[in-house]
Amino acid sequence: MIESNQTAPLNLLATCPKGIEGLLHDELIALGATPGKTTVSGVYFTASQAIAYRVCLWSRLANRVILTLVRESMIDTAEQVRDVVARIAWTQHLAPGNTLAVDFHGRSEQIRHTRFGAQTVKDGVVDALQLAGQERPNVDTKTPDLRIYAHLHRMNLTIGLDLSGESLHRRGYRRDVGHAPLKRTWPLHC
Repeated sequence: MIESNQTAPLNLLATCPKGIEGLLHDELIALGATPGKTTVSGVYFTASQAIAYRVCLWSRLANRVILTLVRESMIDTAEQVRDVVARIAWTQHLAPGNTLAVDFHGRSEQIRHTRFGAQTVKDGVVDALQLAGQERPNVDTKTPDLRIYAHLHRMNLTIGLDLSGESLHRRGYRRDVGHAPLKRTWPLHC
């Protein structure tokens, strides 16, 4: 799923609860990453593959870690989203017979529902795979082999691969008891 060169810097995004982006920025530095732009509920950063996995394993503040594949501006229509997604080399990320799921966030004038946005992204993936001669993948929203992250806000589209799977606050804690009243990623020493 990630490039074979384990030392090449990867472009990543760590998402977090709104308001703790500064704390996440500092945590990423402590884990060995190089933070970049901070956004609402997230921090873009670069890191090697090993450090990206370290962030997935040890971050107490990140909800998800996204490997950024493409960031495009001036995207507003479903056709534009589909075209951007179809230009990605999905055969490098999705093997034949694997399943996928799309988590779409955001909206535009023409994309007003996240389900429609997710369907549009999936259609772009299918177009790219079929053009490459690969079979159509199945969708599995519960346990996909590949989870795709898509965010459209103010005509800026980000497409990436979710490296963390489920939200990091669900890392297997309290498997046999009731739900925790707070997310596990919330800092204990505020």
